[in-house]
Amino acid sequence: MKSLINAITGSRSWRGSPPLYKTAEERLFLYGWLNTVKISVPEISDESVITSIENCNKCKNVKEKKKGFGTGANRLMVILNAPQMMNRIEMNIHRSESVDLLKKMLKAIGLEIADSYITNLIKCESTDPFTKPSDMLKNCLEILKKEVSFFNPEIILVMGDLIPLQSVVKGSSGITWFNTDHPVSLIKNPDLKRPAWETLKLVKNRYAELKI
Repeated sequence: MKSLINAITGSRSWRGSPPLYKTAEERLFLYGWLNTVKISVPEISDESVITSIENCNKCKNVKEKKKGFGTGANRLMVILNAPQMMNRIEMNIHRSESVDLLKKMLKAIGLEIADSYITNLIKCESTDPFTKPSDMLKNCLEILKKEVSFFNPEIILVMGDLIPLQSVVKGSSGITWFNTDHPVSLIKNPDLKRPAWETLKLVKNRYAELKI
């Protein structure tokens, strides 16, 4: 049901119907209302962003697919781009701790992780040790563009290297982009937390300007 509600509130119209909302406030009201009533609408197409990660088979030897999570109701999208020099074992060791840190970071500026949309730049894990995330990037960027279009965020926070996303940044409009280090990098290098906090304050200030 949540994915269905996200699909309806993720765009201003639903399957060719008249506009459902005009402002961010109206969208949040619609989201809240749909959570309290029973609705009967067609299933989301397999071409939607909800299933695009599951259905993608462009990369080989995939053992795990990383789906996005969160409603996106607060109009914040977080894109996690894991450090290239950090191996998968190390990433898995810090996975739970990094999620907890991200929750605390968003909470510190008055946001809930469940109301944001959190996604990874690289969507899959490969069983081939010689497969580099950079080799998978082209396929993942196409899905990421769908996610941006689908959730229509006001603010995007990239945690990790921003350079691979330049084509997405240039192709978007009406979105304010911020960049800081990946949560795992912050865990391993506490000195990076201060500049990360400064970036979070900028995100908070932008929220105040947008009055979301």
